[in-house]
Amino acid sequence: MTERRPSSERRIEILEAALTIFVKKGYSEARMDDIVQEIGLSKGALYHHFQSKRDLFIALIEHWMDQFSPIERGGLMRAKPSREIIMHIAKFTAKLFKRNPNWFLVEPEIWAFANRDKEIKELASHLYANVLSEFEALIKRGIEYGEFRDVNAGMIAMSIMTSLHGMIWFALFKPNDFSLEEYVDLNMELILDGIAVQD
Repeated sequence: MTERRPSSERRIEILEAALTIFVKKGYSEARMDDIVQEIGLSKGALYHHFQSKRDLFIALIEHWMDQFSPIERGGLMRAKPSREIIMHIAKFTAKLFKRNPNWFLVEPEIWAFANRDKEIKELASHLYANVLSEFEALIKRGIEYGEFRDVNAGMIAMSIMTSLHGMIWFALFKPNDFSLEEYVDLNMELILDGIAVQD
């Protein structure tokens, strides 16, 4: 008999199981039965929380957004220099990757689905726009306080974002000659040193 859990906990368990299945099989090949089998629930229990595979995928993207909210969590560091906040966010993202690389591996599946579904595209675009605007705000703050040179903050924000997306390649190809932490530190340092005001 399946252990009874609060609805919110059960929902997260389902989303984590769905994440595994969507990464393993892709959206088009994944079935609700696969998720049922992965988590050990009845089909009725699954449909109690999600009416369809598409609804489940949308909920997964929303949950995925929650996983990638390090910038808001970085708010506790707002008194610190912009560079330090950005490095903190990058290290947080690396920790998230090490905890579960599937949060990165599902991203190409979201991109592919976004090309076919207007609602998914709007949802994903909203996420990326929010993250980019937060990075851009940090760069502009650094410029204002003399920490960074007067650069195109939006372009630098995109460089930071694409650098962090490089962790997907780690998940796919697992390089042995350097660590994830080295990758993140080096890329962030290259970007931030490149825009730093020189003494």
